[in-house]
Formats: sequence, structure tokens, C-alpha cells
Amino acid sequence: MTESWRTTLFRAAVAVVIVAALILLILTCIGFRPAQIIEMFSYPIRGGTGEVVEPVEPEPAQGEDQPEKEAPRGVKLRTSDGAVLVVYLIAMVGIGYAASRRIKGTRGFFVADGRLNYVLVGVSLLGTYLSALTVTALPGMSFGEHNWTYMVQLPFLIVTAVVITRLVLPRYRKAGVISVYEYLEQRIHVTARVIASISFVVFSIGRMGLLLYLPALALSTITNVSLPLSILVMGLFITIYTVLGGIEAVVWTDAIQVIIFIVGAFVTLGYIFSDLGVEQFLEIGMAHNKFQLIDPSLDITEIVTLWLILETIFQTIRIYGTQQDMTQRYMTTESTKKANRSVWISILAYIPLGFLFYFIGTALFAFYKAHPAVVLPEKPDQIYPYFMVNQLPPGVAGLVVAAIFAAAMSSIDSLMNSSSTVCIEDFFKRFRRVQQPDAVYLRKARQLTMLWGVLAVGTGFAYMGTMYAQIVWGKLMATATNGMLGLMALAFLPFRIHKWAAIIGFVVSCACLPPMMLLDVSYLIWPVVGNLACFLVALALNPLFSRNTREATADS
Repeated sequence: MTESWRTTLFRAAVAVVIVAALILLILTCIGFRPAQIIEMFSYPIRGGTGEVVEPVEPEPAQGEDQPEKEAPRGVKLRTSDGAVLVVYLIAMVGIGYAASRRIKGTRGFFVADGRLNYVLVGVSLLGTYLSALTVTALPGMSFGEHNWTYMVQLPFLIVTAVVITRLVLPRYRKAGVISVYEYLEQRIHVTARVIASISFVVFSIGRMGLLLYLPALALSTITNVSLPLSILVMGLFITIYTVLGGIEAVVWTDAIQVIIFIVGAFVTLGYIFSDLGVEQFLEIGMAHNKFQLIDPSLDITEIVTLWLILETIFQTIRIYGTQQDMTQRYMTTESTKKANRSVWISILAYIPLGFLFYFIGTALFAFYKAHPAVVLPEKPDQIYPYFMVNQLPPGVAGLVVAAIFAAAMSSIDSLMNSSSTVCIEDFFKRFRRVQQPDAVYLRKARQLTMLWGVLAVGTGFAYMGTMYAQIVWGKLMATATNGMLGLMALAFLPFRIHKWAAIIGFVVSCACLPPMMLLDVSYLIWPVVGNLACFLVALALNPLFSRNTREATADS
């Protein structure tokens, strides 16, 4: 074991301690005592005592009509809340305009000429990874039927940080690539580059639509604005500031947006626990088994702990190692050392924040169990925005609604910029025989960004019937990016993989998906099987193709 590995593993151990300390700090700030924290985590498999005692509402007096509960409906956004939201959106466009004045070419638009501070980049990576899925879908999951079982994924992000900072990021920085898929061409063949680039663009369009749908759902939940119009307005604002400012606008706005939705989360918890209290929260959570962390089953058709852990390791390494909207940030810092620090910052911050938003969902569950007269929205993903506008004070609700918008915008703008990067670097520049001036490519990049805005709005409409966005997100990743981690792992081998071995491996990974879907295999297992199939099949076939190539060369 080299000194470098010792240092990396030491950092991982320190990271575990830091994350645990941050989670304990969050709980302590809310008002938990050590004994109460221990009590909350004392039933990791059952999730509680299961001794449910439903509140009994008083019987109406004889002759009185039984009162009917009002169905949840949108409310008119208060003036102060609307003002907060409008100021926030205008500020984001203003940042895009300010950043546009510093852009001189495509390198400035895509990687900010490698001059951004690593802390800023780390916070931006965090903002991209968090997204509206974290802010609205995670509370929806723990509020609904899934409890805390998904929370087991969080600590395994430290494994991802070790792999990325030790093995992946230094190789990309050394290769000097702007598009991460250029590295696939260097190590395998241009075909692998094209496959990965197309996969990323398709995935990005699907993800942008999902991330537009969530804040639009929030807006339509709390106002009388229709869901399609909400999607359209969100898409317009994000597209404008991303077109103007490029990656620098993305990084700066992401950093601001992270601060906003963290503040919003703590404001929410402060209000809930001022009303509910820790004791009542624990009593309700224990009674309904809401603190379940572990499902020891090995049923391949269910969402269980082992599959969650495997999916986390495979998918987060793929996200941080092969997804252009993440890897592009590695080139915006001055050095590999500083880029590594950015990765650690983003992951160390995400783990306690992921816990925080799962915790908010359970707190909302307890809050509405304590107030049973309220009829709740149909979709679990609506619960957080519904609570905001109905319970939080004027102005504060606007801040938290802006936090949901911020979470969506911080991911969508990254995807727009990165998809433009991929198209320019992997298609326009790669396949044009006569290269054009850089100003032409910059103009095309901005035009492409506008195209992504239009497509994101269109796919956002397609998600309007979604019940659990987090489940849809997992299936989208598993299908659209199937085999990508396998291809990238092949590129990192110490020897060169033959192009046909890699292509056949990728085709086999795609062929694995339909049988798993037909057999109702859990979507958590799809990326594990698909990427392993790609890697192992290519590895097995490589000697055969390499030998044939050597024989053909010798005969000639």
C-alpha cells in the first residue's frame, strides 16, 4: 500500500467521523438529547414499536352534521412570498449576465478557463448532485411508504469519493479533456466516445424534464398556476441565465442555491419541532415504524438494503466518474489537488444533507399525524411545498419555495451547459473536417442550450402523472446510462481494450435490461448487472479480438 493510498483511506476515515458529527449536530440543534437519538436508531430493522394508537376525534353532537374535511387545494401565493420568489429569479438571470461579460471563447463557456475556487466548485458539485429530487422527492419517500430504508445509501458515498479522487479524477486532469467522453476515444475507440456521448445527452433530456416537473408541481400545489405553465416558466428562466453565463454562471448560481435550500430546510424543521416537540415526534415515528433503516431481505423484486448499497456504489461512481455535468467541474479548478478537494467537499456535505431531507419527510409525517383533520395532497412529492405555504409565515414560505426552485435550477443549468459541451466537443469539433473559429462554436453552444430548454419543457410535460419521482429517477438512470460505468472501467485498465470487445460488451449490457424488466427484477439491480456484463464480456472477448488483429497484421 503506497503512502498515497494510506492518505486517501485516512481521509475516508476522517470523513466518516465528520459526517457522523454533522448529523449529531443537526439533531442536537433541533432539540434531541443523546438518549433520544439512541432511541430513534434503536429499531433499525423494524423501524419502531408498531404500537399505533390513532387519535380519536370527538363524536358530533346528536343532530349535528358530520364535518367534512376540505380537500387540499392551491392557495393564492402571498405577496411577500411572491416577491421573494421574483427577486430570486431576477438575481439568477443577473448573475448569468454578469458572467457572460467574462466569456471569451468555448473554453470559458465550458470550464471557465480553469480559474474557479475549489470551494466554490465543491459547493457547485453539491448543488448539482442534490437537485430538486433531494429537496422534494426524499421528503416524499420518507413521508410515504418507504421510511428510512433509502438512507442506508448515504454513507457509501465515501467509497465513491475514494475511487474518484484516487483513480478517476487525476486521469482526466492528466488527459486534459473537456468532454470526459474524449477519454474513451483515447483509450478505446471513437465509437465508445459516440455511444457514451449520445447516452449522456438522452439521459440529460430525461433528467431535465424530471427536475423541471418537481418545482412546477410545487408551484401548482401552492398556487392556482397550472402545472404546464409552471414547467414553461421554470424552463424559460433557467435557459436564459445558462445561455448567458456558461459554466461560470452555473457554478455561482449553484453555490447561492445550495445556501438557500439549506436555510429553507432548517426553517422548516424549526417550525415543525416548535409545534410538535421531540417526544411526540419519537412517539409517532416509533408507533408507525418510520425509523426503519435496514431491510435484510434478499428478494430480487423488492427494494432492500443490499440492492440499495450496490446501486449506490455503482451509480454514484458512474455519476461522479462518467457524467459530464459533474466531471466538467474538475477542469474548472487550478490543479488536480484542488479538484479532489472539491469532490470531498461535495460528498461530505451531501451525506448529512441527504439525511436532513429524509428526516424532514418523517417530521412532516409526524406533524400531520398530530393534526389529523387535515386532508393531504394525493402525491407524496407534494407534501413539502404544501406544508410550506399552509404553515410557514409569510415571506419565509417564499424563501423555502425559492429553495425548491433553487435545487432544480442548480442541476438543470449544469445539464444544459454540459450537454452543449458534449455536442460541441464530441460531434461538431470531432467530426468536422474544416474547423471553424471559436466564436462560431460559442454561438452554437448557446443555441444548443436553448434547444435543451425546449426539450426539457417537453419532457417535463411527460412526467406529470408521476407519483414517486425518486423511483422514476432510479429507473431513468438505470436505463439511459446502462453500460456507461462498464465502458469507463474498461478505459481505465492498464492495457488497451479492442473496440469490438467493448462494443459487444455494451450491446450485451443493453440486452440484459428487457429480461430484468419482464421478470420484475428491482430497478436497483439493473445498473449492477448491466455494467458488470459490459465490463466482463469485453474483458473475456478482448484476447480473441486482439489475437486476430495481431495475426492479420502479421499476415499483411
